[in-house]
Amino acid sequence: MKIIIPPPATINRRYLQRGFTLIETLIALSLLAIISVMSFQAIEVVINADERSRAKESGAAEIQRAWQIIHRDIMHLRNRSFKDGLGGTEPAYISDSDQLGVRFSRGGGPMIATNPSGIRRIYYSLSSSGQLIRQSWGISESPRYSDGVTLVVLNEVSEVLFEQLDDAKGYTVNWPPASSKNSAVFPKMIRVTIRLKNNTETSRLFIGLDA
Repeated sequence: MKIIIPPPATINRRYLQRGFTLIETLIALSLLAIISVMSFQAIEVVINADERSRAKESGAAEIQRAWQIIHRDIMHLRNRSFKDGLGGTEPAYISDSDQLGVRFSRGGGPMIATNPSGIRRIYYSLSSSGQLIRQSWGISESPRYSDGVTLVVLNEVSEVLFEQLDDAKGYTVNWPPASSKNSAVFPKMIRVTIRLKNNTETSRLFIGLDA
């Protein structure tokens, strides 16, 4: 029996040698450009998401640090009045909504020659630029003659609110309360609220000295 093997398919060599036409080249370049743009956009989305995530984590860490500072200060409240350097004496704890701040005496500081008790005067205020500022003086220092030690606790703050628990009226922003005849009275609870410029709001409740 005779087996016939068919000849290989004839290849059009002219087709192989002619290369790409102009239209085919333009289509290929267009597809390459589209793929490049899509790849760039995908990378940009990933980078932006990573930056937002890092910014969020950084913001959360800054807020947590601020709460740690405030918590340590309130935890070391002391019933010690403070001479204001103008001939007057402030109560150990005073909060005034008109001055957008709270001032109190805090213990637990280093006992040095100029401040053997370790007690310092703490002043929290909000600057016009949106910074929560903490200033402190030794109990024997005077704000009239010393700027004390200044610390920026938190940036981008739109409002900070210290509210004190008054048995007669609930929480109030002014302390000592007008209903109290004893200026040395301490709040039993202190509620602090911080609002940031990005509309984030966070709040903490602390136990006062007389609780």
